[in-house]
Amino acid sequence: MTPTSLRERTLDLAKDLDTGAWVPTDLERSIAQQLLTASCAVGCVTENAVRDALWEGSEPLTRSNDGRLAVLLVEITHSLAAAERDTTGLASAQALLATVHRRA
Repeated sequence: MTPTSLRERTLDLAKDLDTGAWVPTDLERSIAQQLLTASCAVGCVTENAVRDALWEGSEPLTRSNDGRLAVLLVEITHSLAAAERDTTGLASAQALLATVHRRA
């Protein structure tokens, strides 16, 4: 994964969300809400919160919408674990999670 892959994935998903090419499932919205709630205490998502969300969603999350949210969460995890974090990508990903959570 490249340093810009999180930003690229986030932009692709945001575009697909806006155009209706990606319609988040109830599970995906629930996972997004779980991550946003976990991030309230520290102001951003954490590696442990993302891992917990992936565990919570487990196998069904990888099947929902071709696993698009699961792949984004993996990208977030890699960015959080990197020596130099992609803060712009992480902020964009967190904004996308908020948008996903608000979609009904």
